[in-house]
Amino acid sequence: VSSGSGCGNGNNDQELAEHDDHIELNGIVIHKPFVEKPVDADDHNISIYLPSSAGGGCKKLFRKVGDRSSEFYPDINEVRRDGSYIYEEFVETQGTDVKMYTVGPEYGHAEARKSPTVDGRVERNADGKEVRFPVILTVREKEIARRIVLGFKQWVCGFDLLRVQENDSSAVV
Repeated sequence: VSSGSGCGNGNNDQELAEHDDHIELNGIVIHKPFVEKPVDADDHNISIYLPSSAGGGCKKLFRKVGDRSSEFYPDINEVRRDGSYIYEEFVETQGTDVKMYTVGPEYGHAEARKSPTVDGRVERNADGKEVRFPVILTVREKEIARRIVLGFKQWVCGFDLLRVQENDSSAVV
């Protein structure tokens, strides 16, 4: 789903209505908090819009610059209108992102890091590298990785897994 130029699905007649705690795009309602990602996968300027019950505002995520990976803007509550974006539900991960790397459908390595949504600060070790910890994957997460490798026919690839505590599940983003 996209706004702006409509490049996301070839439809230039997008109808986007904004409300205090949700947007409605072509009849689909997405409640805050939600994520706004540029359609261009090389553009890492991602926005997370927060509901008024949490104080509102917008957290902007970006490629790491020094020890920063995000900034909070309390006065930004409206979505961007300058391009094409994908909108999706925000998934709460208790502050950790899992980076998954595969070599073929049978081998994978995963590392956890502090999510950029926590406080925007990148934790670094004495050598200046981002602090990451090895992760033991569940059987389901290994199956997700295997399906991604086979489905995209990418024997060497990396992707993010989001672990959701409430129902012990994972999502790929």
